[in-house]
Amino acid sequence: MKSSTRRVLSRRAFLAGGAVAVGLPFLDVMRPLARGAESIAPRRLLCYFVPNGVVGDAWFPVPHATLELSPSLAALAPVRDRVLVFSGLANAPGMPDAPGSHASGTAAFLTARKARRSEVDLHVGVSLDQRFAAAIAGATPLASLQLGCEGGGSFGACDIGFGCAYHRSISWSTPTTPLPKLTSPRLAFDVLLAGDDPGAGAAARAERRANRRSVLDVVLADVHDLEGDLGVGDRVRLDAYLDGLRALERQVDAPVGLGACKAAASPGEPADFLAHVDMMTELMVLALACDRTRALSFMLGNAASNRAFPFLGVEGGHHDLSHHAGDPAKKAALRQVDAWQVAQFARLLQRLADTPDGDGDLLRSTIVLLGSDVGDGNNHTHHDLPIVVAGADDLWGGGRHLMYATGTPLARLYVSILQALGLPDTSFGEDGDRPLTGLRLDA
Repeated sequence: MKSSTRRVLSRRAFLAGGAVAVGLPFLDVMRPLARGAESIAPRRLLCYFVPNGVVGDAWFPVPHATLELSPSLAALAPVRDRVLVFSGLANAPGMPDAPGSHASGTAAFLTARKARRSEVDLHVGVSLDQRFAAAIAGATPLASLQLGCEGGGSFGACDIGFGCAYHRSISWSTPTTPLPKLTSPRLAFDVLLAGDDPGAGAAARAERRANRRSVLDVVLADVHDLEGDLGVGDRVRLDAYLDGLRALERQVDAPVGLGACKAAASPGEPADFLAHVDMMTELMVLALACDRTRALSFMLGNAASNRAFPFLGVEGGHHDLSHHAGDPAKKAALRQVDAWQVAQFARLLQRLADTPDGDGDLLRSTIVLLGSDVGDGNNHTHHDLPIVVAGADDLWGGGRHLMYATGTPLARLYVSILQALGLPDTSFGEDGDRPLTGLRLDA
């Protein structure tokens, strides 16, 4: 066993090579030297948005305090004991004064504030993730990261007078500043690990990539230099981390067979939607594992997304199906989409649970929130929202169905989340007047 003179590494140790820097996973060698000192992982927040609401009869569990997974939530079974499912929560600020529920509901999803109906004079509120990001500014190389699987600009009208930014952004750094999301896995990977500027021109990015060797090739010499300080457990963690990084880099860099779509698709993008979601899932895990950011948001689709799901055998677009008017066939198709979306979320949770972090894993140190713009897409309701929270096991436990009176403000949950993240906030949004009761195990 090494003496107390061993080198101690910072959590944010950099393995530098040219313009590339990689944050290491938390290793035992990074622990304080004090006898008995515990490794305390920092808190993190990941917000996951799915569009168009859900079919409630297959989503919400039976009324029981112990979580009995519904058909739409069945994919959560492997992580059931680390999940909280909510019923009765509402986001009243998401209800517009006139038509436009998808835009207003999406804008209010993380802000809990009513959006101003305008194409250019945007105003809503600071989002949950950005309130947290501002509070921990400087703790990580990236203040926050916004990812998604559907693009589109922020200008023009997308929903009866509402600007497109309300449709395509859930993160707002100020009431008037929507944060655009990265939808290219290649660009997101560059931003995440190489400090690339998403505002740089295509030629500049291409030149940088052409001169860039594999991230691992650049840093392997530095990794080998560390090995003398690593115990058996650290070597296993580091090897798994590097294997995962290499696999992700190969996946994102792999050439795509565009076939007849050369005129419509840009090189370097995933071959299909399934691959896109998989890549973004791995990027989210990597972002948190590297401690590149602790505030992350992800949009599986934009508001009112009309994406088709032929791989599920479903006919029609998502938004069109959500206006089912009681049609049994359309509702059955929607239930399939709901279950598939939860399966993607469940895979993310499992990946976080499988990733070591301090004395636990990334899921324990990360509060992961899933929600949507509306409750019932057919009626554009903003009550009985589909809300799932995972993580924060030490504070909230899991395997519970938390039932509240219909209309209970979702923003109260956000107050609880901010407090769990270590912030002193006692209110949030328009109706988050206090923490949500019954959430903490010691309440």
